[in-house]
Amino acid sequence: MVAVFNKELLSWYLITLKLKETVESGLQNAQSPTNTRSIEFPQQSHQEHLQKQESHVWNSLQIEVKDETLDDNDDKDPTSPGSEWVISIKEKLDQARHEDAAGSWAKLCIYRVPQCLREGDDKAYIPQIVSLGPYHHGKRRLRNMDRHKWRALYHILKRTNQDIKLYLDAVKELEEKARACYEGSITLSSNEFVEMMVL
Repeated sequence: MVAVFNKELLSWYLITLKLKETVESGLQNAQSPTNTRSIEFPQQSHQEHLQKQESHVWNSLQIEVKDETLDDNDDKDPTSPGSEWVISIKEKLDQARHEDAAGSWAKLCIYRVPQCLREGDDKAYIPQIVSLGPYHHGKRRLRNMDRHKWRALYHILKRTNQDIKLYLDAVKELEEKARACYEGSITLSSNEFVEMMVL
């Protein structure tokens, strides 16, 4: 008798072996001289031929992994509609459907970079000179550029001969839509948010 310490790892290993075996046998069948599909269908492109072979290999792939610790549940199919696994999957899909119906994900287009992506190269994702948008607004190391932003805004208003109220009103109308684009809550007040967006 062999002791198995990590059943999940063993299961993945067995699945990988079975997958490799099936793919190799499918490729050998495809390369055998008795395969005359390309001769029977000369008008079929090489790409379509490869897609059919690949789908044939995947359709013929059947993997069985049995857990020897199961007592009375050996006959129960884990993919049956009443199994805990299928119920769990359905619950997760239902939750995704509710989130999608709420519409919050549809509006999001400006995301925070996850910590796992920032590891190792933080400077690639964190502004070093100027902040644009609410995520890094007001950070001490970026405040020096704020006076340059104000100067730039002053020059734009002077060159166009327009009043700042025009810009503030335009952004105020779009504030709700703009806030909805950002992932997470924005703690800035309405006036602070509008000012930050104008700058």
